[in-house]
Amino acid sequence: MAKFCKGEGHDYECTFIMKDKKHEKVLVNECVIYVKKYFALHDSTVVAINELIQIILDRNMTPGEGLDEWNDLNMLINNELEREFIKTFELLKSTLTEMKECIEKMKRVKKIIEKRQIESTTRSVTTTMLHSLNVFFNNTLPYFKRDYMLKEKLHQTLIHVDGACENEINRLQLMWKETPFLHLIFQKFDVNKFIVDCKQFLGTS
Repeated sequence: MAKFCKGEGHDYECTFIMKDKKHEKVLVNECVIYVKKYFALHDSTVVAINELIQIILDRNMTPGEGLDEWNDLNMLINNELEREFIKTFELLKSTLTEMKECIEKMKRVKKIIEKRQIESTTRSVTTTMLHSLNVFFNNTLPYFKRDYMLKEKLHQTLIHVDGACENEINRLQLMWKETPFLHLIFQKFDVNKFIVDCKQFLGTS
């Protein structure tokens, strides 16, 4: 960095480079925030969807039939399960909204990065970092979108599932188990290394 800033004639260039890197650090920081947030939201959806599937299964398990006390107990249990289902269903809906917003923010940052790459005339570590970010999002955004769409489909399906139909439950569980998108992102594109590289860049002067 110092070699660009020596001499009075380089004052403007020095100021430009420093401002440029500061702006790039903001972009890198946003990328880290959005990627980490999406994975955290994913963890929340896993818990919620598993709970909803379990509630659907529990609603069709009656403690007994024929006796008034068993029928009353069954009604109380079903009412409680219904309340818990609605609560978890709405929580999942809210989480999915956050996930969608997170993807939109990643797309916005990617567009800014692409624009800055086109405008940039400097060959330095900053442009290398922007290039890495652009490659990462080019590779991963399609998977983020597919992951979100699958979760959204599951959310819409859960409300209509007939818990008494074993085939429907099996189909739902199979659909939920076959969710490789985030696993592909995490393993194939080495998210941990990506975040470490970003944090190292943020720590540079």
